[in-house]
Amino acid sequence: MAVAGAGPASCCCGNPAVVRRFCCGTVIVRCDRCEGQAADQPCAGAPTFTGSIMRVLAIYPGLNPTFDEVAYVLPPLVAKGVAVQVITSRVSALKSSETGAAYENFQGVPIHRIFPSLRALSHEAARYFAQVREIADAFQPDVLLVNSFHCLPLLELLRPLYPVPVLLRVESADPVQLLRRRYYGGLPALGRVAGRMRWWQVCGQVDALMSNDPADLPQLAGLGLRGRRAYYAAHCAQRPAEWRPARERRQDEMIYVGSLIRHKNCERWLETVPAILEQTPVKRFVVIGRGPYGHIVKKLQASLGDRVEHVEGVTRIEALQRLSSAWFAYTESHSGWGFLCDAWSTRTPVLCPQSTFSIVPGWTGMMPQDVPDMIATIKRLYNDAEYYSTLQDGGALRYASEHTADVVSRQYLQILREVVADGRRP
Repeated sequence: MAVAGAGPASCCCGNPAVVRRFCCGTVIVRCDRCEGQAADQPCAGAPTFTGSIMRVLAIYPGLNPTFDEVAYVLPPLVAKGVAVQVITSRVSALKSSETGAAYENFQGVPIHRIFPSLRALSHEAARYFAQVREIADAFQPDVLLVNSFHCLPLLELLRPLYPVPVLLRVESADPVQLLRRRYYGGLPALGRVAGRMRWWQVCGQVDALMSNDPADLPQLAGLGLRGRRAYYAAHCAQRPAEWRPARERRQDEMIYVGSLIRHKNCERWLETVPAILEQTPVKRFVVIGRGPYGHIVKKLQASLGDRVEHVEGVTRIEALQRLSSAWFAYTESHSGWGFLCDAWSTRTPVLCPQSTFSIVPGWTGMMPQDVPDMIATIKRLYNDAEYYSTLQDGGALRYASEHTADVVSRQYLQILREVVADGRRP
């Protein structure tokens, strides 16, 4: 069945025509007369476009461009001829407590915020499914891009109705991250076994996987269980076009921007932050974010007072502004790439001792492995101008070469093409 599209053209008979897209993906040009003579078939001699218009229905947990950098990978796909629509919730779990509009057109990408909360998306998908189906039926996607395990309950409802391949994007394929800590008693070895079993189950629900973790690159072939293919695409951390850097940096300030969850290793701050504030020129630690480990920040404030500043939520532009005004960024996380990419994009040196994000020590980050070495490294930031500027240049180069929307969207497009070509997996 044909779906009318936009664009002037001429039919083979010479009459004015319109571009029409078929559900199979074929694009033809036909006038009204030829359309009436042979419904759903190109008329004889009618020109056809060599490529298909790919339609991607993306499901996100709480996508809001005001707060989420990953949204910026989608408009370049539209610019490359891909049709993209988004199903999401109105509130993000950790980025912000602000409610997004029910509908938003973000640079050519329609965003439908059908679910009032992340919980509604992950636990009450059936309740709102009629609205989702109305959008999906009208759009007729060629592929489903699922961006979180929270979206799998909705996928379970969609998959039987739309015989198209499903690509699951994960931040990391680390099996321990798939499970809540209570399910494996905090024992990493048990978590890896249980997580691997969960991973096997997840692979049966999708047709391909895409990780944003460069640590997964050496093991991609082993990640695609049950005959599924696994891909890698970099994390998108595109700066908004309207962002401008701070005019100057506060030399006595270090900053963290991100969620306060288990994988961020916030407990480590209880040992490191007092030592840093006591033994280096740093006078203030700014924490921007919220989550179940917010009590760690409260403990620091109880002992260090107003030298620890906590802001629960800001817009992405505000977060980048604060980053660009700090002397350096600090995280003990071993996962999560947005903060590192944002630090690089704002030319802010980043202290990241536990990161697995392909950090080159002394070039894209600082990775001291104990507190004395950390103190010495931070002091060097203040005493060695060349060391500081080299970290700025290394981070800026990493951002520009791997994490802009233009670069990452090209990776997405290639992966999506392959997933659509492979089709549904048995």
